[in-house]
Amino acid sequence: MQSNLITAVCAAALMPALALGFTQPPSSTSHPSSSAHANAVAGEANATRIEACVVAAGAMIADLDKDDFTAATADFDPTMRAGLGADKLGLVWQQVGHQLGKLHGLGEAQNVMYQGRVVVTQPLHFEKGDLNAQVACDADGKIAGFFLRPATAP
Repeated sequence: MQSNLITAVCAAALMPALALGFTQPPSSTSHPSSSAHANAVAGEANATRIEACVVAAGAMIADLDKDDFTAATADFDPTMRAGLGADKLGLVWQQVGHQLGKLHGLGEAQNVMYQGRVVVTQPLHFEKGDLNAQVACDADGKIAGFFLRPATAP
């Protein structure tokens, strides 16, 4: 009995609050604010940056698979190129091949925005195991980071 009374009192108290939510004038909810417009524009810009990074990551991995290490570093920013040139990248990729065999396919890429950069994680499926390639792109769409990490089990 007491439980029903508490439920009834709570429902009665909530009804006016719910009714207030429906009585706002249409003009305050039907027109997007300038901040909503700014968010939409920023979202479109980020979507464009994400797409460009996904394309750059895919091209880099395709070039690695063809052992074309000069082409694989073509989209590196200057700092990345200085730290990981074509020769060094080639050695790393060859070591991966010795350990895991030939690249057989790619999984579905995932992406996030992190500290103003796009980070694409591309699953790589080799003969003897899997890795995740992480490619970070700067605001100009240049590759600013590249990591190979063991794939985690699903």
